[in-house]
Amino acid sequence: MANENYAALEQEMETVLEKIFEAGAEVYAERGFKRRVGYGTRPAVIHIDMANAWTRPGHPFSCEGMDTIIPACQDLNAAARAKGVPVIFITTAYDVLDDSLASDMGLWGQKIPLETLDASTGAADIDSRIAPQEGELVIKKKRASAFPGTNLNQFLTANRIDTLIVTGVTATACVRHTVEDAVAEGFRPIVVKEAVGDRVPGVVAYNLFDMDSKFGDVEPLENVVNYLNELPNFEDTVPTTTLSVKQAVTS
Repeated sequence: MANENYAALEQEMETVLEKIFEAGAEVYAERGFKRRVGYGTRPAVIHIDMANAWTRPGHPFSCEGMDTIIPACQDLNAAARAKGVPVIFITTAYDVLDDSLASDMGLWGQKIPLETLDASTGAADIDSRIAPQEGELVIKKKRASAFPGTNLNQFLTANRIDTLIVTGVTATACVRHTVEDAVAEGFRPIVVKEAVGDRVPGVVAYNLFDMDSKFGDVEPLENVVNYLNELPNFEDTVPTTTLSVKQAVTS
């Protein structure tokens, strides 16, 4: 889908959905939904599937909106790194073996083209525009959520992280499932509005509304950057019983 066509359709969908969301917000408010989890004191920034297959054009997994999403992620990284806040990168990749039962794609590969996420092709490498710095955690996952089957929970727990600042793609799947699991595991999900994307017009707006109503707080980039800027240095707040970020990555 051409970028200009996507942008036009997205704008049309958001205009329609805005009226629906206004009515829905009233219903949720009456029933006690849309409460705020709020910011904690020890955050980490987590980028979901901000890798070449999703961020660059021409791939089956390519997503729209990178002209906005990439700069937003860059701003978050700069603010987080200035305070020593951990920046975590998640990607999805598979060892694609022809005609072999040993493939790690599982049944999900019967629904979507996971074979195009071959770990050896570079498709799952983090986009160079937001490249991880030395010592930053990069996790390869096999499922939609960043939690099951990975060491994400252990890293967050070891470093006493209480807040996850979430960016990435897609709103309908990997971002959403990570946010759902984050709140279930006791972390405060803060989803950055300008830093979430997808492929189909309207689904970002809907999922941001729904996540904000049930699972985490959707916040504008400016608010999140201001929050990071106002934090003390991360290492100054590390409890004596907690591993340092570098230790947790390398141990």
